This record gives sequence, C-alpha cells and structure tokens, in this order.
Amino acid sequence: MCEYVLDEETGKMKLVKQKVKKNTIPPNTDIIKLIYNQQQKEENYEALTDEQLKQEKQKLLTQLKEEGDDS
Repeated sequence: MCEYVLDEETGKMKLVKQKVKKNTIPPNTDIIKLIYNQQQKEENYEALTDEQLKQEKQKLLTQLKEEGDDS
C-alpha cells in the first residue's frame, strides 16, 4: 500500500508512506509426498533384474494406454 501527497513546489505526487506486506506460504505437502515416493520408486528400479524391469515397462505402457483411452 502506498500513500502519495501532492508536492506544492513541483506539482507532482510525492511518495509519503509505503507499506510492504510479506506473506509466508506453507509448503504443499502433497507435492513433497509425490516427489518422495517418486524418488523411492527410482531407487527401487536400480535393484530390479532385467526381467522385472521389462514387466514394469509393460505395466506402465498399459496404464498409459488406458489413460489415453479415457480422454
């Protein structure tokens, strides 16, 4: 919020008061959980065998295809 006053000498508006308001925004816990879960999944992929990775790939491709059919 700013408050101005007319300066009589120059005829221009002069800034007298300026109030700066700072808001703190709490973190979005849903996003934090999502990122954490994604990191946990990525770590688990490193331990999987080639066959397990292929099965996971097929599962994900099937999910993507189903989601594409819904829209």
